[in-house]
This record gives sequence, structure tokens and C-alpha cells, in this order.
Amino acid sequence: MIALVIVGFVKISVFFYAVIVGLSTLFKVKRPSALTYPVGTVILFFSLTIASNFQEHLKEGLTIMPVLLFIPFHLVIPFTLLCIAFIKHRIKKQTRCSHPNGCSAFVRYPLLQMQLLPLFFYLL
Repeated sequence: MIALVIVGFVKISVFFYAVIVGLSTLFKVKRPSALTYPVGTVILFFSLTIASNFQEHLKEGLTIMPVLLFIPFHLVIPFTLLCIAFIKHRIKKQTRCSHPNGCSAFVRYPLLQMQLLPLFFYLL
């Protein structure tokens, strides 16, 4: 039981750190530590208001979240990025690319392969 609490704390801490670093990069904040209290306050507010008890938490997690989060993040966004990459690839191919490794979208956008992996595993 204590292991679950420790793992949960580490997971929440890593996610919180990722949010702070992401927001500080996005908004070009020089001191990321200035964002800890505002972000922590927002997280505390939402954690108290989203689900009032465990049954409501389970209901939201099993019925609402798959529609609002999983489908867009696992299907819609990767498919849209794939279409954008192929359209860019087709436009660049028509203009005769001078890239030493060719004009492949996977050569020019190496993160595209990593972004498409969840889509392929989800569809299996």
C-alpha cells in the first residue's frame, strides 16, 4: 500500500514538473519557479471541484474521459498531424528538395515516427 502512495507521489511530481517546464518554455518565463504557486493553486482547485467522491471519479474516468481525451489525443490529433506531414511532404517534393537524405517526411521530421506509434498500437 505504501508503494502505491510513493509511486503516485512521484508520478504527480513528474507531471507537475513537466507542466511547469512546458509553461515556462511556452511563455518564455525566465524563472520557472514563479509558476509553481499559480499552477499548484489551479491544480488544487480542479482536484477539489471535479469529483466530489470516488464513485463520481470512477464514472467520469470510465464514461466521460474516453470521449473527451482518449479519442482526440489517440486518434484525431495524430491523424491530423499525419495528414499535415504528408501534405507538406508533397508540396516540398514538387519544389525539388535539396536535402542530402532526400525529402522524406520521416527524415525531415524524426519525431513524426514517435508521434505515430501510439496511433498504430491503438488501432491494433
